[in-house]
Amino acid sequence: MVGEMKKRLQRKGARRGFTLVELLIVIIIIGILAGAMMMVAGGGRDAAEASKIVSDLRNIKAAAIMWMAENPAADIKTLWESLEEDPTPLNRYLDRPLVGTHHFIFEEEGKVIVKVIETPGDTTTEPPTPPTTTNITEDALLLGYDLSKATGADVRSGVKANLAKQAKSAGLYGTKEIDMTVEDPGYYTDEDDVVYVIVQ
Repeated sequence: MVGEMKKRLQRKGARRGFTLVELLIVIIIIGILAGAMMMVAGGGRDAAEASKIVSDLRNIKAAAIMWMAENPAADIKTLWESLEEDPTPLNRYLDRPLVGTHHFIFEEEGKVIVKVIETPGDTTTEPPTPPTTTNITEDALLLGYDLSKATGADVRSGVKANLAKQAKSAGLYGTKEIDMTVEDPGYYTDEDDVVYVIVQ
């Protein structure tokens, strides 16, 4: 009789489920893992979107250069001003045409200051003069992408941070007043709302 009761108690103990503490620990671990996965996925999404913006800017820049090569006599300034409303002249050079609303900005009033180094003269009677620098200011065509209108505010900071990391190597600027004679000619920072590339 005692042995039978003991067996019943053992069977009862074997059937018992998880305790509340065990369930809470499992839920907390799952929550931590899910949070870590979301952070990693969010960072990857921001990096991918930043890369897409840079790629789109480069593609449209290449399309504009091809259009200019095929139409050397055209008034590029007039075309550039009209592209925001009607981007169709560039569409034949793009794999993915610009249709409807887009977030690209076509600026032509920006100034680019180019640093020119004059090479010293080749003379035998006197030593060559050291190189001098001359600043030439010329009109520039700037292609921009308006980040403030592009996507939701929830991913803006991550995308901007990724663009800022690529700014120097990819030639991304955050201002229309670009000065090539200084160390930082106006590279894009995560505080800027528009990212520019120089087209001409």
